[in-house]
Amino acid sequence: MNNLQLIEKILYYIDEHLDESITFEYLAEKFNYSAFHFHRIFSAITGQSITDYLKKRRLMYAYKDLLETEKSVTDICYDYGFNSIQTFNRLFKDTYGVKPSALRKIYMENTFRSIDTILAGYKKRVQFKGDFIMEPRIVNKEAFILAGYRKHTGNGLQVIGESWQELKTNMDKIKRVNLSTMYGFEDYSEDFCREPLQFYYMAAVEIERDTDVPEEMYVKEVPESLYAVFSVNGNNKNDEIYKAFQYIYTVWLPNSEYCLSDELRADFEYYDERWNCQSASSQIDIYIPIRKIED
Repeated sequence: MNNLQLIEKILYYIDEHLDESITFEYLAEKFNYSAFHFHRIFSAITGQSITDYLKKRRLMYAYKDLLETEKSVTDICYDYGFNSIQTFNRLFKDTYGVKPSALRKIYMENTFRSIDTILAGYKKRVQFKGDFIMEPRIVNKEAFILAGYRKHTGNGLQVIGESWQELKTNMDKIKRVNLSTMYGFEDYSEDFCREPLQFYYMAAVEIERDTDVPEEMYVKEVPESLYAVFSVNGNNKNDEIYKAFQYIYTVWLPNSEYCLSDELRADFEYYDERWNCQSASSQIDIYIPIRKIED
């Protein structure tokens, strides 16, 4: 079973339990996802967070019942898991522009979207990325240690360039395992936000455990992990790295039989002698920590 098939099962489960107190954490645990992976894969397929999806799905079914049944507004409110009629009225008006009680007095088109429609919408959104196909190799990489300059992207993605500038300025201050390799490490383990995307970025080099590191550098121990490794061609003049990440998380991962790793909430770019920012024939690798989906 791949992620898309599993998310389809979850969408049907949600529809059948809208009157219950469904939480993000409950769904992740029930369907054997890490919370981090579930958040990323669900939003990639549906185009919205699980919280927004649940709210809009409940309102959509309430809208449908208001048009197609004679049930009272109060009954419909509690049938779909809303805690109070005041909250239901406010959310309904914010979404549809009228109160539930007024909907039956005016003509409005039914807004119902089937799960097939949702999944078809996902496939249409990612269809253009089908020309950008990368097949990963699956490798196990032993634990390693990074040292470099780490910044949070909450103030904008320009800090990524600042991290690299600081690393290159101070590279000679540290003894490296390999003089030709560097890492662009995206750390989602703390202060991670999907909308808008925020995380810690670290421009780094690999070091030995007993290496002396300048005080201003950040040290990160990366555990052993299984990875999907994607080779990306180009010197990023045409945003090849960004496009690769978009493809990986919105096309490859939803259609793969792998989940994101529970232990390592990160990914990274690996730069070696193949990389030359002046050459269009450059190549880097993107490492995505993964585990196999359990049936």
